[in-house]
Amino acid sequence: MNGTPVTSPHRHRKIISNNMNNLTTGMARAISGGMKNKKLFTILFILLFPGISRSDSQKPETNVNERYVVEGIEFSGIADTAISNVLRDDAQKMVGEKYNEKTADEITARLRSELRRYTVDLKVERGEKPDHVKVVFCVEKIPAHFIGANFPLLVYHSKEGFSGDLQIPIETHHNVFTFGFVNDADRLLEREAGYRFRYEHRKVGTDALRLRLDFDTYHEKFNRATESALAQSPDIPGIYRARQNFAPSFSFHSKLGLSLAAGLSFQRLQFQYPELHTLTAYSATADIAYSPALPDLGEYRQDLSVAYSLRSATQILNSDLVYTRHSFTGDYTIANRKHLFGAHFRGGYANGNVPLFERFVFGNSSTLRGWNKFDVAPLGGTRAAQGSLEYRYRHFQTFYDLGTVWDSGQFSKVRHGFGFGLVSRHMFVSLAFPIRLHDVAPVFMIGFGN
Repeated sequence: MNGTPVTSPHRHRKIISNNMNNLTTGMARAISGGMKNKKLFTILFILLFPGISRSDSQKPETNVNERYVVEGIEFSGIADTAISNVLRDDAQKMVGEKYNEKTADEITARLRSELRRYTVDLKVERGEKPDHVKVVFCVEKIPAHFIGANFPLLVYHSKEGFSGDLQIPIETHHNVFTFGFVNDADRLLEREAGYRFRYEHRKVGTDALRLRLDFDTYHEKFNRATESALAQSPDIPGIYRARQNFAPSFSFHSKLGLSLAAGLSFQRLQFQYPELHTLTAYSATADIAYSPALPDLGEYRQDLSVAYSLRSATQILNSDLVYTRHSFTGDYTIANRKHLFGAHFRGGYANGNVPLFERFVFGNSSTLRGWNKFDVAPLGGTRAAQGSLEYRYRHFQTFYDLGTVWDSGQFSKVRHGFGFGLVSRHMFVSLAFPIRLHDVAPVFMIGFGN
């Protein structure tokens, strides 16, 4: 031995007991001895002695599963593709590590926030290997006849005012009925106010195939800048005061990130000048979107999405207005928990007798931020291209936009804007500036989404 005395457990407990008795006796003697701080010692004795006596019994309990290694992660009741890549990746990081109750609870909370129409419960099951467990996130859809309000867009733009879109979905089994109220001055040249109705059947023989019927009716108001510019462009269809749309479509959604849609759009435009009359824009529609699963670059996650949209109004469908419209979008981001770098593209072109609602518009809350769309192009354009770069540190965002809108055969002026703000999953606040030599007035924007 190295000279260190060895004390038996019984002897050790006896020493502790004697020390406690000595402490108690000493404090009692001090109190009974008439010390000046008698009351203080009495309070300390009452507060400290129970804590000492219960110190061993109040040790925090640990989850028994934390001694085991996580063998695998499973999401039951929902396809993995319905969960965001970020959340899936964070959950998979638990595999191979000791089970951590706090981490598992955080993943569960994030799932509940992301899957708002589902309930999420956490289960820990015995793994196939010894000393291993399997973590199961049990996802279950909220029972049929669920009714809830959804606010996909509420935006304030200091040059355009407020825009809002309220949607109320009603779900029964694979059927979804959606009623909407809209008053939007942000997306198009006009402010459209009206109603939307949508029916969607999400399982036409298979979960991948869906049927959708849309019916929209709007009352339109146009800015004076647009009305003035129309007087100089008689070849562009004029101002309409009402617009209705009926659009049936089928869509296919692949688990590989590919979505295809095809349908028809029957639009009717009511014009007041030179006399009250109606023109039709009956078109065939096609949409393709692809979001492939990209490998991580170290600790950085990559996300890519590209989309193409076609609108072709043709005399085959007995359309009064004949035109073809192509639009393209592309988004790429690379991010970890703190940093995000993004590059975005928007563009397209159109030919024929293109109505105002189909013309391209830049200079709102999402394109050429800092600019007023009526300063950029009061009639929009049949050609458009924009690129954006952004950087985020946690919730802080800074961005730079450049883009142009023009008509065929006209000069294309490229405009630049930059800004900064705060952004999260459900809202953004931005202050953007146009880059020019005069009238550099900032544009304030705030938006809420679901």
